[in-house]
Amino acid sequence: MLTKEQRLVWEPLAPGSWRLCDPRYAEGEVQRLVAYVERSAGGGFEAVWISRLAVPSWHASRTEVLREAHRISGLDARAARKGARRSEGLSSSTRPDRHCVPASTSPG
Repeated sequence: MLTKEQRLVWEPLAPGSWRLCDPRYAEGEVQRLVAYVERSAGGGFEAVWISRLAVPSWHASRTEVLREAHRISGLDARAARKGARRSEGLSSSTRPDRHCVPASTSPG
């Protein structure tokens, strides 16, 4: 989860478009990419979030984009904790995976 003091980095892609990145992660790590942001022709910014809990959003300023990034970061952290609690009660099964399809043994 991002704190208010942690800064995200705007990496330019082309005029009016950026990658919003988390510098806590090295280049090449998937966690580094937070969003793709593009300036709209009519003003404002569209953000396409990489988070699985977010949908694309429109913002009047880059400051608003950053505010939303911090909000989404909090949602991701809560979902991760919730998922960890759910998986604690799971145990491995000796039953075969119901999605496996056995190979045909009859000649073609």
